[in-house]
Amino acid sequence: MSKKLFFALVTACLTAANLTAQTATVTAVPTSLTFTYQLGASTLPAAQKIAVTTTGGTLSYTTANADANALWLIVSPDSGNLPASLSVRVNPTGLGVGQYMTVGLTITVNTVATPVTIPVTLNITSPPSTLTVSPTTLTFAAPPSPVTSQTVQLSTSGAPMTFTATTGAVWLTVSPNVGVVLPGEIELLTITPDPTTLAPQSAPYSGKITITVSGVTPAPKAQTVTVSFTVNSSPPTITNIWPATLPLNAAAETITILGTNFYSGTVASIQGVTTPLTPTILSPTALLAVVPATQLTLPVTLNIVVTNPAPGGPSAPAALAVANIPTIAAVTNVASYATAMVSPGELITIFGLGIGPATPASLMTAQGFVTTTLSNVTLTIDTQPAPLIYVSENQVTAQVPYEVTQGAGKQVSLVNGTNPPATATVTVGMQAPGLFTSDGSGVNQAAALNYGATSMAYTLNTAANPAQVGDTVLLYLTGEGDYLTSITPRTGLVIPATLSPLPELSPLPTVMIGGMPATVAYAGPIIGSILGLLQINCVVPMGATTGKAVPVLVTINGSNTQTGVTLSIQ
Repeated sequence: MSKKLFFALVTACLTAANLTAQTATVTAVPTSLTFTYQLGASTLPAAQKIAVTTTGGTLSYTTANADANALWLIVSPDSGNLPASLSVRVNPTGLGVGQYMTVGLTITVNTVATPVTIPVTLNITSPPSTLTVSPTTLTFAAPPSPVTSQTVQLSTSGAPMTFTATTGAVWLTVSPNVGVVLPGEIELLTITPDPTTLAPQSAPYSGKITITVSGVTPAPKAQTVTVSFTVNSSPPTITNIWPATLPLNAAAETITILGTNFYSGTVASIQGVTTPLTPTILSPTALLAVVPATQLTLPVTLNIVVTNPAPGGPSAPAALAVANIPTIAAVTNVASYATAMVSPGELITIFGLGIGPATPASLMTAQGFVTTTLSNVTLTIDTQPAPLIYVSENQVTAQVPYEVTQGAGKQVSLVNGTNPPATATVTVGMQAPGLFTSDGSGVNQAAALNYGATSMAYTLNTAANPAQVGDTVLLYLTGEGDYLTSITPRTGLVIPATLSPLPELSPLPTVMIGGMPATVAYAGPIIGSILGLLQINCVVPMGATTGKAVPVLVTINGSNTQTGVTLSIQ
């Protein structure tokens, strides 16, 4: 080859090379990379690909990290020929939470003057906050009572956490039930079981407390504390037995046993008797038991015991007498059943055991007076013989003699045949009024008659037959006190039809109907009835409350009838 030809070829090659360097382009896709890593994650972020191409044919390349400190950035292969697929990885090990940015990956292509730079961003996030609950199981037992509370600790590994705590059992409480757990803080939950509504049993009661976190993404979102609560029976006690004495040769009798620690497993028995008594549990402090007639045939003292299953055991015995001893349980106003006070002439009912004959008997009269002896029963109050209106084995109705003196501790003595007297004491006052009610309960609908202002007829006051405003209503009560002093004797007097004019209370009583004062037209005795029964005729006032149960109240010399008595007013 001639020198001239050789130089021509060299010149052509150099010219071609210069043309390639000037016209070749390099393209990288994508033009930037972003990696995300959660601190503490078990796996590293996945590799990402960069496709590098050129218009200059087959050209070689090399890669380099533009940031010498970004050693967490890795690319492979780091050299080769284009086109190429580069794999880019990051290794965040040792880095903390934050954002790491680098100028990135530099790709230098042979004969291309300007390198390609790919910016790389690494975002490292904190791990999910962890709510730690400790302990997750609690065990309680009762007794003792109250049960000692226990605590559960809450703590967070990161962000603050708001929480709610709920229980799945009515006998289980948690406090507080809402709150915030802060980093570096231990939040204490106080857990308390209440055995009062639970019957003792061998198997523990099971409950749970659910703690739910909101506002962040915790791991886990809800956690549970399991609660086991064993309620053992305690030794029962007997504080009282009612009645304290049962009548001799009676039929089966029901007694009330008062005490503590009664529940469905409690058994009542007579000490020394194999067959237990039939109990009815009313509450943890009261039960009923039936004493069979076979235990009432002899005058003895029965020792009553109540027993709980182990570990409770038996109570100390309590005495229950079987005797032919009449007993007074209560002395009450026959209309209201009030017991605080009686008054001269008042009709009273005495409740008790063995205080009258097995066959009931009603009043008898002699020469216009109710007798003071009835079926071999006699009664004195403050040493004065009392007229007897009704006598039975467990109830005696009588009149308080007008001759009694006022004061507390007045002796009541009731004799049933040859039996020893049953005694009690009462307080005697001037008045102790009580209204009669239609069902004899002492409350609700009054025993009353309507006298129509236009119909001029008597009807029974009921919800279906109310009185109208302006009508006269007839009320009946006892306990008005001694007002007929012009007649002697008065005790037991049956008002004769010849008594005219009929005497009245002076001053007249005050009657309130539906919150308004009623005009009282008459307040005096009833012809044919024992003195001590009072009839009041009053007019339903304008402005009175209307309805099926309008309250009525009578006041005599400052003493009120019982509350809860009503009239039907339209």
